[in-house]
Parts: sequence; C-alpha cells; structure tokens
Amino acid sequence: MGQILEEELANAGYKLLGTQNNKEQLILNILKTKDIRYLKAIPFLIYQYGSDMEQIYHKTPRKEIFCRILEFTKRIFIENNINMVIPNLISSEDKNSSKINLNYDEFKQEFDLQRFNAEKPTLIIEKQRIYAERDLQMWLSKLFTKKERQIIKRILAEKPVSRTDYEYYSRKTKKKLNGIINLQEIARTLYTKSPSYDENLFRLKKLLEIWLESLSEYKNIDILSYFISEDKISISFNQEKKPYSQEQRFNTIRKLSEIKDNEILALLKTYKEADFS
Repeated sequence: MGQILEEELANAGYKLLGTQNNKEQLILNILKTKDIRYLKAIPFLIYQYGSDMEQIYHKTPRKEIFCRILEFTKRIFIENNINMVIPNLISSEDKNSSKINLNYDEFKQEFDLQRFNAEKPTLIIEKQRIYAERDLQMWLSKLFTKKERQIIKRILAEKPVSRTDYEYYSRKTKKKLNGIINLQEIARTLYTKSPSYDENLFRLKKLLEIWLESLSEYKNIDILSYFISEDKISISFNQEKKPYSQEQRFNTIRKLSEIKDNEILALLKTYKEADFS
C-alpha cells in the first residue's frame, strides 16, 4: 500500500509522493493508512485540487482523523490567506483515531514546504518581472516626466489614451524617443570611454575669466580657447554685453605683462594653450 500511495502522491504533484485522476479516492486511500507521512499530504492535496471533502467524509471510516485534518487545513489556509472554504464536519472518534498523534505544526510545515516547491518557478518568474518593471521605471524616470511615463505605460499595454495625452505624446515624448533612437550608436561609444579631468587647467580658465571681466564692461565671460605667442595671449570667448545681455563671441589679444596674478602666470607656463569648446 505504501509504495502505491507514494506513486499516486507523486503523480498528484506532491513531492514525497500522485496517478489516479480521482483525487478524492487518493485521499480515501491515504486515510486507510496509519502512516503520518501520507496523512500530512492531505491539506496540500485539498489546496491543489479542491477535493470534494464531504464526499470523502461520507465514504471514509476514518471520519475522526479526517475531521481533525480538515481543522488543521482550515487553520493553515487562514494563516496563509488562502480563500478556500473548508466545511465544518463533525464525527465521533473512531476506534483507530486515538492511535495516531496528529501535530498541527508538522502538518503546517509540510504544507508550506510542498507549496513552496510547487510555486517556486512561478515565484521566481514573478520576482524577475517585478525587478524588470522596477528597472524600466528607474530608467524611464531619468528621461521622462511622470506624465510621459504614464502615457508610455498605456501605449506599451496597447490601451487607448485621451486626445490631450495623444497630442502631448506626439508633441514632446515622441521627439525624445526619436532622439534616443538616433543617439544609440554615439551613446554606446561614449559609455565605453572614461573622461579625464584636469583641475588645474579649469582653475586657470576660471581665473582668466575673472581677470578679463575686471578689464572690461562685459560680464559672464566663458572662455572658449586661448594660446600664448611670445609675450601675448590670444583669447576667444563668449560673453553677455550690457545693456542687451545677448551672448556674443569675441577675440582679444593681451600682453602677458598686464596679468598681475602670480597664480595665473605660473599656470600659463604649464598650459600654453587650451581648447574648451
């Protein structure tokens, strides 16, 4: 009997043990045994197949044991938020039930183990789906507004959008997407490069900008390039010219002797030319 039950339980999807299509009969066969290993399978079989518990109750001579297992099953389902109705069946104790010690914790542990094994692939797939969705939203948030992300989500799900959202998408979001498509190659190339930085060079740029602003009526100077020739420095720069505050490009040539800042002069000995454009 034990070997037969193990085969039937295995075919039913139970790890210990399932190929009889009639799962009610399978549970009836389990109830005929005195082996606690098989009895602990009943809550999971009920969960997996929704067996006709009243039919089993009326057919089994082990009504007391079955009722106790149903009480365990109901408690397990409540603790796991499983929405399945377990009937309240009552029976007087049969002569064999007192010989079997049923422990709730053992039944619950067995149920949790079998449920985990049965649902593990689904849980992994669901977890991967959640992670992929989280990553997608993270990357979208770096480029698109919340409203744009909502519209994108609906379009990806092939759901209709309002006329306002359609116009917003066509006017703004689609242009961004077009830019992303056209920038794919340069983005891949750029991502592989590690930018270098030179703090002293850009310190010199800032000092030269401050120096030029102190010599003229122009403000907000942005040096584009410079080079030194003999005792002169030629500088190309953008700036805002008062009172119109329009950015214009200028070139100026100054004698190095006009520079009184020793830090600038020391840096110019190292950096005789530079292009910041």
